[in-house]
Amino acid sequence: METPALPRRLALTAGCHQLLNWGISFYMPGTFARAISADRGWSAPQIYLGLTLAMLVMAAVSPYVARLLARFGGQRVVMGGTLLIAASCAGMAYTRTLSGWYCAWLLCGLGMRLSLYDALFAALVNLYGQQARGSISRITLMGGLASAVFWPLGEALLNVMAWQDALKVYALSGLLSALLLRHFPRQRFAVKPKASAPVSPQDRRNGWLYATFIALITFVSSGTSTHLPEFIASFGLPVAVGMLWGIGQTGARFMEVLAGARLTPLKLTLFTAIAMPLCFLIGLSSTLFVWCAAGFVLGYGAINGLVTIVKATLPLELFSAERYASRTGMLLIPGQLMAAASPFAFAWLNKTLGIAGAMWVSMGLTLVIAGLAIAIVRRPGRQSVSHCIQNPALTNGYKTPPPANISDT
Repeated sequence: METPALPRRLALTAGCHQLLNWGISFYMPGTFARAISADRGWSAPQIYLGLTLAMLVMAAVSPYVARLLARFGGQRVVMGGTLLIAASCAGMAYTRTLSGWYCAWLLCGLGMRLSLYDALFAALVNLYGQQARGSISRITLMGGLASAVFWPLGEALLNVMAWQDALKVYALSGLLSALLLRHFPRQRFAVKPKASAPVSPQDRRNGWLYATFIALITFVSSGTSTHLPEFIASFGLPVAVGMLWGIGQTGARFMEVLAGARLTPLKLTLFTAIAMPLCFLIGLSSTLFVWCAAGFVLGYGAINGLVTIVKATLPLELFSAERYASRTGMLLIPGQLMAAASPFAFAWLNKTLGIAGAMWVSMGLTLVIAGLAIAIVRRPGRQSVSHCIQNPALTNGYKTPPPANISDT
């Protein structure tokens, strides 16, 4: 099957869409939690439990996203998820009980799974095959600005209005985000995912390695980014330092875009995993040198930015483009469960062990992550994407452009 050309403007509109969606959902509690706690009397773990429930919903519906994309097409699914996030923000603004708060987060979790990176990238890969790799990097380039924009924006809104009114502004931002998808392709999946398709032993091993790697890296990244404002405040630094996180994300993704096809998903995976424990060493040095805290925020922001690209592009190296949506839909479930546990778990770790103790736990996990990355890169019988392109039989019928063109999309 011949894949259509990928519109150049798609990366810009989809990137702005992701910036807004991440800002009004995942990054919202990091700014609003203190104001909500002071007003409602809820503890930080109780507030972050809402985000945990949202992540559980994401894991629960993950196996069905490929089917929804096949039936309704990427535009309807992603736009529908965006509207659900906007509705959840409005619901949080009006609720007065913890049960209502949690119900709004359940709705938000469904919207997040249908509209954030994973669903959007699955739709792009199915429609455009290997061409989607360059656009994925460009979209994450824009999405990485979410924390840099919405953490200061949230603080500014709280200075002039109640948190309930600020959430209503976020809901309106969600409606604007949905409008950005009006030019998103409406095509449905060309081939419906087949759950019964045979899986080879090598494919199964790659799947287990990928699922475990992503689960651990997601746990650390989600927990760290969610509680980053608390980390910054613990050293007496202004919340504006959090902008370094977004700058790091965007800068690292920009460098990845410039590297193009020279930086393969396997090389990027290895570099990112090895850099993680080194970055946490800098963070742990913050107790001696305060400036190291800013260095950690910038450095781990860069790592977190690359993690998103690794998560999206590594399956293109391990599996065929045709099976991207169905395979990732299942293999990302452990990661989504870990993401669900991380906000609550890190809130407990910070309260029990302190900021430094929680970082030591993260440090240990990053060493395991580095080991898994080495196992993935050195896996036996590895086949590169370029080899699959040179052998059309390995691409399950997809005719894709040569790797040299990937960075030009």
